[in-house]
Amino acid sequence: MQQISKKRCILLNPGIITQPGRVSLRGGPLTVLWLLPLLTASSLSAANYFIAPYGSDGNPGTSDAPFLSLQQGVNMAGPGDTVIVRDGVYGPGNAVTGGDESGDNASAVVLVNSGAPTAWITIKAENKWGAVLNCAMQCDSYINLYNSSYVVIQDFVIMQGFKEGIHSNDSAHHIALLGNRIEYIANRYTSTTLGLSGIYTGANCHDFLIDGNVFHDIGRSDQNRLDHGMYLHGWNFTITNNVFYNIPHGWSIQAADGLSNVLIGNNTFAFPNAGDGQIMLWNTQSNLYILNNIFYNPQGHAITRYESTMSNNCVIDHNLVYGAADVIADGTGCGVGGTIGADPNFVNLQALDFHLQWNSPALAAGSPLASVPRDLDGNLRPRNSWTDLGAY
Repeated sequence: MQQISKKRCILLNPGIITQPGRVSLRGGPLTVLWLLPLLTASSLSAANYFIAPYGSDGNPGTSDAPFLSLQQGVNMAGPGDTVIVRDGVYGPGNAVTGGDESGDNASAVVLVNSGAPTAWITIKAENKWGAVLNCAMQCDSYINLYNSSYVVIQDFVIMQGFKEGIHSNDSAHHIALLGNRIEYIANRYTSTTLGLSGIYTGANCHDFLIDGNVFHDIGRSDQNRLDHGMYLHGWNFTITNNVFYNIPHGWSIQAADGLSNVLIGNNTFAFPNAGDGQIMLWNTQSNLYILNNIFYNPQGHAITRYESTMSNNCVIDHNLVYGAADVIADGTGCGVGGTIGADPNFVNLQALDFHLQWNSPALAAGSPLASVPRDLDGNLRPRNSWTDLGAY
């Protein structure tokens, strides 16, 4: 039987590689450390399904006769299969929002199938950012994860959701969101008290890897503090190598009540959010690690708290904060360290190029994390020596 390449995600033994004197969590409670999915050889059969703007859902979904809709592709995909989406703009289809008064989530794509621990379903753009999933402000979110598991979603542009980009208010788990651009979400006037977000996860969601994505221009047109890059309930989240900017009506990350076992590592946050901080800790979290990030010009502090308590383990360290008073106003319950006041010297801030110049103080300033083996560009990070801060 022909060998077929399949993707597999591996849960690492808890721990963060460090050198003497650096933050060490080896053997500790953090259980949400992942390797990126690796291409591995397998003798099990697997199928590729293709989607294209010129396709038809009456086709078999082959390379020569692709489907038209992404929904048809995910309906067909099973463990180990790959859905490949060719360049083009894919609209909301028949998914039409019921408006802010509706509790339903009208999504262009609802995941109905799951992969398996050693045979993930992969849904990816054929060329990075070539496939644009555009709600056009008609569907509430483009992708509803529903109760899916062992699924990779990779390299899309996800935009103009009426409420969200990716929605998950059920029990999705073991989800990898890799290399996507999530942008221009909920850019409209509204007085709703419901939060509007790039990604939303509910209390029963767990084991998410959110790596190498770019979040920007998320939130309503009028002033509010309810709209976020990510609004996260659940447990076991690894949030690494992401870039957040222009999220002025909420926070880049809202850590909601009960969120636990979370690594927020090697991300870049830029420009002020709605109020104090670029990360909001709301109510109770546990096993929270915020490491190796760059916070550029936040309002007040890098991290803020609201009615916040730590029930167990909190480490905030090896972060660079520029243009703010401090890392966090109240570090009660957390071990806090970091660098304050140093300009990270991005390559071209006006062009939103957040790579680091040769003289950046963020170079070789971080503790290497076993769960962040590469940066946003795919470059290897050092495993046993100082690593660069931020996404690049």
